Amino acid sequence: MEQLKDAHYFHMPFQGNIYTMTELRLSNGKVPILAASLKRDIFYFEYLESSPTLEPATKEISFTYIPSGAEIISIDAFNKSSVINVAVIGITIIKNSNDSDSLETFLNIYSQLEEDEDFNIENIAQNCLTLELNFIPYHLTHTELITWDKDYNFNKKEIVFVLSGSDHQIHIYRENPMEHIYKEIDSYEFFPEFTKTPSPIVWIDILYMNNYEERITAIGCECGYLKLIKVDTKVKKTVYNFSTRFTNYIAKVNLYIENETKHLENFNKGTLKICCEKREISRPILNLVVVNSILPSVLFQCFLVMFSNLASVTIFH
Repeated sequence: MEQLKDAHYFHMPFQGNIYTMTELRLSNGKVPILAASLKRDIFYFEYLESSPTLEPATKEISFTYIPSGAEIISIDAFNKSSVINVAVIGITIIKNSNDSDSLETFLNIYSQLEEDEDFNIENIAQNCLTLELNFIPYHLTHTELITWDKDYNFNKKEIVFVLSGSDHQIHIYRENPMEHIYKEIDSYEFFPEFTKTPSPIVWIDILYMNNYEERITAIGCECGYLKLIKVDTKVKKTVYNFSTRFTNYIAKVNLYIENETKHLENFNKGTLKICCEKREISRPILNLVVVNSILPSVLFQCFLVMFSNLASVTIFH
């Protein structure tokens, strides 16, 4: 840890928000960063190999169809392939309409027209599909949409955009590869956990487990409402549903696996109280961090055990 130090920083002309930075994983293993300001400026940051060190490089990228006066709300990016670069970048914007009392909101999706080993961010920034929204956008992210055949065999995996909004709902945008367009689909058909919430959803985190047969979703809302759901993706049914409410604004929720596998009896003695007869249980240790805007963060430890009703879980404040 003593070796860690600040590597590089660059100046942003205007401030951003919690949604205006994202990473993009390329096929060569590099992970450049896209950082946006509210006033339309978008910067591309990467490290260039320059023996014996790495050289930081930052450049401003001009994305089309972001009109003057518009503000960037959120940005997200992903690569559809692990072998070559098929990059897709989503940007939500808000701008004043002719009516001074209303706003216009859009989701711009930028993508490569063809699969290519070379990556050119400037070319991607010129190829835009614009979708008009009827709500104010919040968190823009992405996840896999998994489909199974009638015999419950793995059929297809594709990446979709996930966008929360001021309408207290989560919207899914799926690509039609034949027409090279994205369209909103019925989220409840594929994601039964995406039900309407008491207030706008500030952050969503999604994690697949057990060879994509299980999906864990964490949802944090503006009013402090937290929802944690486990879904069986084969039958598209909610298996477990836990919710609670904090006393202040939730800024972020983050799911993470602490270890690949660990025996429950040996996990952090004093944290878990075993309330079933002793037996060998081997499960991933999955935790959830809830970041509040004012109060200290909260850690839900090993909550898969809670879902399975095998033990009680201690919540650390």
